[in-house]
Amino acid sequence: MNLQGFHFADPNWLYSIFFLPLALLLFFLTTRLKHTTLYIGNPRLVEMGSGTLTAQWLPWVLRFLVLLLCLIAAARPQAGQKKVETKTQATDLFVALDVSGSMVTNDLQPNRITAAKKLLSEFLDKVQNVRVGLTIFARISFTQCPLTTDISIVKQLLANVEPAPHSIKLDGTAIGDALVSCLNRLQQGTGKGTPTPTSAAASLASKLLGTETSSEEPAKNTQAILLLTDGGNNAGMVDPLTAAKIAVSRGIKVYTVGMGAKNRVLAMGEYPDGHVGPYIDPRTGEMALSDPVDMGLLTEIARITGGKAYAATDNRSLQAILDDVARLEKHDVVTVTHWEYNELAAYFLLGAFILLFFDMGLEMTVLRTLP
Repeated sequence: MNLQGFHFADPNWLYSIFFLPLALLLFFLTTRLKHTTLYIGNPRLVEMGSGTLTAQWLPWVLRFLVLLLCLIAAARPQAGQKKVETKTQATDLFVALDVSGSMVTNDLQPNRITAAKKLLSEFLDKVQNVRVGLTIFARISFTQCPLTTDISIVKQLLANVEPAPHSIKLDGTAIGDALVSCLNRLQQGTGKGTPTPTSAAASLASKLLGTETSSEEPAKNTQAILLLTDGGNNAGMVDPLTAAKIAVSRGIKVYTVGMGAKNRVLAMGEYPDGHVGPYIDPRTGEMALSDPVDMGLLTEIARITGGKAYAATDNRSLQAILDDVARLEKHDVVTVTHWEYNELAAYFLLGAFILLFFDMGLEMTVLRTLP
């Protein structure tokens, strides 16, 4: 029997052992008071020849051992072979994608949102050991997919995303609200295990056997948000910098990606008949220009949270940015030591039954008494 890593799964039962001798002594005395003894012959000669430990104590010793083995079995003794394996630290990554109407602008090919969807899909194929969620936002935010390890589902839902007014009816750019939505989802998706306290009885047993149990908590998940937008915050109820401060209080980094040209470009929009073309300002009747992304705001959000800000002016730069984020969120492999346990209670119960049958056999034969 390999006793490496020996411990008790439910050691509270071991405390009952301290009261076992007292209980048996009381039961023995009570039994003796209820019975009278018929002495045959000279009692003094019997006392002189019997010694300190007489046969009448043997059944009580056996019963003590039976109860002791049963209590040990109830404490669920376990032993196992130490096993070491490697596990990669996991990352929770929430993607916040801007789907405002300006995302149809074609300074990225064929337009900003299509390029973002394509390169994000390729990015998801590169990241490993990651739970991914997806939030889309314009004037309001919507969780397209909660945290999941099923990357294929995320990619499928990402492919179905369309710019306002399709996926989200109200146009605008609420960056602060989008960050808060991601933060709430990350908090809800955090798994919190319940640690098992080390019992004094289990520690005592380990010391007596010369073994020590080994346990290490698994590495905690790191969490990050990847924000892609082409504008500045012009809607919503939460200030983006306030959302960034909430993120840093929870240890969550925010990587910001500003999409689009650095200068003002021709504003594009989708018309009621479905075609995309230059946006005509109804006040002037002329083609409107869209303002560039607010990189100052995105840089400050990244700085506060310990993330990084990027400017994606074309498809190639956006792809390089996503490759860099995948590299930054790639963590070293950590070593976790655990044990594979075997239940040993059956051996103690078997010993208890053998002693019990032995006690019954003595009571019916050698130690049989008159009623």
